[in-house]
Formats: sequence, C-alpha cells, structure tokens
Amino acid sequence: MRSGKRNRKKIMFLTADQLEKLADAAASQANQLLEGEERRTALSLAARLRVHAIMKRALTPQAARSR
Repeated sequence: MRSGKRNRKKIMFLTADQLEKLADAAASQANQLLEGEERRTALSLAARLRVHAIMKRALTPQAARSR
C-alpha cells in the first residue's frame, strides 16, 4: 500500500538577479555558437529570462526589495 505522500516535484523560485545571471550565461553560450537554429534558440532563451527578471523586479513590492 502507498503512503499518503505524493511524489511532488520541487519548484525552485529564482530572484531577478539569479534570472539575470542565467540570461548572461545563455547569451554567452549563444555567442560561442555558429549562426543557426541553436544560436537563435539560446538568444531567445536569454531574452525571455531578461524579460522575466524585469517583470519580477517590477512586481516585487518595495518593502521586499529593501531587505
């Protein structure tokens, strides 16, 4: 019989600064690739991460930022 606990995936919440670091890493990786689908995908990922970081900063209450 199974216990009442379910296997749940751990969700990791990233700060805006962590998202920016990931975006920088993706952009750096993209710059090392030749022109093509992989490079466009890496650049697109970097752009999405940057937008997500900007939105997260905009939506974070001022009190939380000053901690």
